[in-house]
Amino acid sequence: MAKELIDKGFDTEFNSKRINDICRLFSSEDKLQDLIDDIHLEDNAIDMKRGEFYPEILRGIMSLKSAISNVYKIDPRQTHPNLGCNGCIDTILTAVKLREIYRDIDPSKEGGMLVSTPTYFRNYNSSASKNIRMIKIPLKKHTWDFDIDSMLSEMIERKPSVIFLVTPNNPTGMAISDKDILTIIEKAPLETLVVMDRTLVNIKNEINSIDLIKRFQHKQLAIMHSFSKYSGLSHLRVGFTLYSNINLGEEIRPLLPLGLPLEGVMKAITFLNKDGGLKPSKKILSYINKNKQILEKFCKQSSLFDCTDFVGNYCLLILNNELTSQTVESHLLINGIYVMGGHEFPEPVNHLVRIHTGGKPEYMIKTIEALQNI
Repeated sequence: MAKELIDKGFDTEFNSKRINDICRLFSSEDKLQDLIDDIHLEDNAIDMKRGEFYPEILRGIMSLKSAISNVYKIDPRQTHPNLGCNGCIDTILTAVKLREIYRDIDPSKEGGMLVSTPTYFRNYNSSASKNIRMIKIPLKKHTWDFDIDSMLSEMIERKPSVIFLVTPNNPTGMAISDKDILTIIEKAPLETLVVMDRTLVNIKNEINSIDLIKRFQHKQLAIMHSFSKYSGLSHLRVGFTLYSNINLGEEIRPLLPLGLPLEGVMKAITFLNKDGGLKPSKKILSYINKNKQILEKFCKQSSLFDCTDFVGNYCLLILNNELTSQTVESHLLINGIYVMGGHEFPEPVNHLVRIHTGGKPEYMIKTIEALQNI
């Protein structure tokens, strides 16, 4: 149990005082149920079919679909709210697996998921659990840039079932250029699903999802967004996928989970309506920019460390040959700082450490202070 907690970034469970303090910040179920009952009476719609909060969950999801479709100027059938980005990935890859089954594809030789690596950890786990072959295109050595030439070459030769474009990338924090994104989508075979994972914040301007959906209605394009990194709602698990056409959305719809956290849905709708779309909060943008300045200054002054040219919520700390990720991770842990060492990656690399860059700059300063003492 202790090992599981450490793996997730904690060394202890919540004590009773902290549990009570947190619960006091949450809404009261009794008060919420009273409000729901009043709404039913006001709407002359008394629920004798399901009870509890199920009707409100479904109404909330429909309201969220409407808010998303209004913002992105598409039919509600092209919008799929889901349980964060992980839910979006799992649902889409389930659809991909069904396609491969119906096409009688041998997963060891045909089809598969084409993606640049290292990539987000869920991509490895979800594709493996569904027996979908992962076709890995390594990022460029030293620069960690997206290798557009290799991606195009493998796309044409392998004819994958799905292409994943994670931008900004997790764990490098680096974005794929708009030019490369457009090239991949334009040249992808019509039967190939192209998935863009836009979970992470990008502090630089990037091509708008509205424009991409409108431009590629004739293609099979899915764009994933999440409120976790943009709005700090990771605890409420709300994300969504946009589809370039209704047919694609309707194909995948039956695979969606039934229900989302009601509080998360309501807050997501509020953010969309208030901001006119899903936009990174000013606080998170300022944190990433400030942390970038702090970390890059430190790396320039140190011979032991370098970092990727990140624009998102994560970056890779690149270690000198004198250090290993196990050594750095253990040293930081002693100082109460949790990171993910490269030896823990799905494709282990001992000279890398992944660092979260979307938190308070004070955290980055404390991390650097600890690194200076190695």
